[in-house]
Formats: sequence, C-alpha cells, structure tokens
Amino acid sequence: MKTTIFLIIILFSFNKLEAQPPLYTDLFTLYVGGEYKKLVDKAEKYTLKQETKNDALPFVYLSKSLFKISQQKNRESKYKDAYDQSIYYLEKCIEKDITKEVYDKETEFYMEVKETLIAYILEEFKDKSYKKALEYNNKLKTLYPEDIATILMEGALKKFTKDLPGAMIVWNENQNALEKLTNLDYYSEKEKEFLKLAVIQTIEGLKSVKQPERARNITLKANTWFENEEDFKSVFETVK
Repeated sequence: MKTTIFLIIILFSFNKLEAQPPLYTDLFTLYVGGEYKKLVDKAEKYTLKQETKNDALPFVYLSKSLFKISQQKNRESKYKDAYDQSIYYLEKCIEKDITKEVYDKETEFYMEVKETLIAYILEEFKDKSYKKALEYNNKLKTLYPEDIATILMEGALKKFTKDLPGAMIVWNENQNALEKLTNLDYYSEKEKEFLKLAVIQTIEGLKSVKQPERARNITLKANTWFENEEDFKSVFETVK
C-alpha cells in the first residue's frame, strides 16, 4: 500500500513538472553568449512546436537575435532581411504577450527597436522618400498603435504619398490626439524630434486643406513643448 501511494506521488510530481512552461534558459544562454545565428534556429523551433508556439518568449528572443544580426555589416545573404524579420517576430510576440509580462521585461529592447524605426522614418522623410517612410511608420504603428507621434505622422505621410482622403481620415479621427499628452518627461530626444516633425507636418497639412483653426489649436498645444525650437517657431508665426 505504501509503495503504491509513493508511486502515485512520484507520478503526480512528474506530471506537474511536465506541465510547467519552459524557462528558455537555453535561449538566454545563447543570447548572452552572442550566438545569434544558433539562437535564431533554436528559437524558431520553439515557435513551431505545438507545446510552445503560443509562448511569447521564443518570439522575442528570435526578434532580438535577428535585430543583432541586422546590425552586422558583413552578414550572410540569408540574413539580408534580418531587420524586417526582427520586426515581424516582435509583432508576433506582442500578439502572444497577453499579460504584457514579456514587454515589461524587454522594455529596453522595445525602445531600441522604436528608436531605429524613428531614425529610418526621419531619414526617409528628409530624403523625400515618403512611401518608404510610410512603410516604416506602419511598422512602428503596429508595435505602438497608440503612439501619438506615429498616428499624426501617418496622416502627414499619406498626404505626401497622394492619399489625401486617407490623410483626412487620420486627421479627423485624431484631431484631439495631442490633448492626451500632458508632458514629454519620459520621451527620449529621438521621440521628441519625431513628435515635433509629426506636429509640424500635421499643421502644414491642415493649413493646406483650409482648416486653419484646427492647425492653430494644435500649434498652441505643441508650443508648450517646442516654443524654443527654430523650425517650430517658423510654423507658429504662420498660424498664431
């Protein structure tokens, strides 16, 4: 009888252990060791296995490793789209990270990705490659759907890519978006630069479709943050 009870306890403990989700220490070890290519292969297998395909962690490790590979100048041709793949898997991670536990642990990585996307948007905008800038902005919007600068920039870029009806929809649906922002205390310098450009282009866009009052309201709100910026001052003078 005692032997039977003991076996039942062992079996129960084993089943309970099997039911525990993996800790993915193997992925962590590979990442810390800089074994990014091995990590890609290992993490991808987890994303395909029935038992782990809905776990967010393998997807963020896959994204992180591809992001690192994308920064390598002499990477293999098979990794030529590593950056876009990194964004793709981060989007998948977000879908599966229902509790936001992974996001809380990987905030620094999320911000790193966000700032690279912002840098690409600013660069493409400066080069007047508006279609490409919109593509990057759409990726950023997928990661941060409520980011105000990204939303406003979408409207501006739609206008520049000859989609004025689309731009009007964005502006009409988000005409009070800036009211949600009380301060920029937690914004990085890159985020502030991006917001300023998005605001300026929104103002210019609204002026071009003969909506000066809305342009003025946005200008007055943004003046709180950018009143000492020369490029914003120039816009402010035209609507005050």
